[in-house]
Amino acid sequence: MEQKRGSSKVIADIVRMGARISVHDMEDIAETAEAAGGALVSVSGSDDDDWCGNGRIILKWPPKKDEFFTLLDLLVHRRINHEVLINGIPVPREVMINVSRQLGR
Repeated sequence: MEQKRGSSKVIADIVRMGARISVHDMEDIAETAEAAGGALVSVSGSDDDDWCGNGRIILKWPPKKDEFFTLLDLLVHRRINHEVLINGIPVPREVMINVSRQLGR
């Protein structure tokens, strides 16, 4: 049964995730990106090398349609913030997706 939007249970689950994407989630993202014809090209750490759970995915243009939507569905389902940018306008070369769980990005 799906949880009621805005319920204390849903809010507790979101807060429990914290501001980092887990290593397991990042592995799934990398595998899904590879299936879409791209790669996870960057993961971020802070100055003291702590894992902060952010990443960047690059996909060749045009991305494989079904696999690209599968990747976006994965990000939405896991509640991972993502920013999709198309590089090379007016002649697209690649799609870049920045992923994080930080609020206000």
